[in-house]
Amino acid sequence: MNSHKIKVAAVISALNEEANVGNVLKVLLESKNLDEVILVDDGSIDKTAEIGEKIGAKVIRLPKKGGSGKGNAMKKGIESTDAEIIVFFDADLIGLKTEHISRLVQPILNGKASMVVGVRDRYKGLPEIIIKIDPLLAIAGERAMNRSVFEAIPERFIQGFAVETALNYYCQKRNLKVFYSKLKGLDVIIKEKKWGFVKGFKNRLKMIWQLIKIRFLIICSKKQF
Repeated sequence: MNSHKIKVAAVISALNEEANVGNVLKVLLESKNLDEVILVDDGSIDKTAEIGEKIGAKVIRLPKKGGSGKGNAMKKGIESTDAEIIVFFDADLIGLKTEHISRLVQPILNGKASMVVGVRDRYKGLPEIIIKIDPLLAIAGERAMNRSVFEAIPERFIQGFAVETALNYYCQKRNLKVFYSKLKGLDVIIKEKKWGFVKGFKNRLKMIWQLIKIRFLIICSKKQF
């Protein structure tokens, strides 16, 4: 009998998220679905890392150079663990519960999916409609996967917010099973509220530009997947 227990690790990349990261980490550490909780502090100048250490998460501190990018932080998190299943979470979530974690992890553990993407409970079901129209637009940060999926993504596509689109495309091209799990009651602090209107709006535009750019790069680089 094979008694091997599959190890599951949560990876949270965060940049200056001291106001909310503790709330997210507490829920992750309570989950029976997770064996390890890793906070990757992407060069924060606030107390993000200290909060993670105090709560009991494994903390990786990246250099304070304005942030190395979400994709790189995710990669550093994976490199720090030998877990076979990785679950990613954003640090600015509101309403995260342990049952949300279970909904992300269980289909992977049961071998029913290679990746599970969380669908946040926002805008009266609009995210679900968008995903049905174009699965590549499933860009939520809450997702579980076999680590081999992330490790197969070409290095050039692990940058900023582009990584989620690249993961979606890789699974689509390889005909890997992807589940979309609705996470009721889960939301996120909007950028304009977190950083102020001007800075928040600039970051939103930056995210949109990266999404457009990654679509173009994928079209021109299909053979790399």
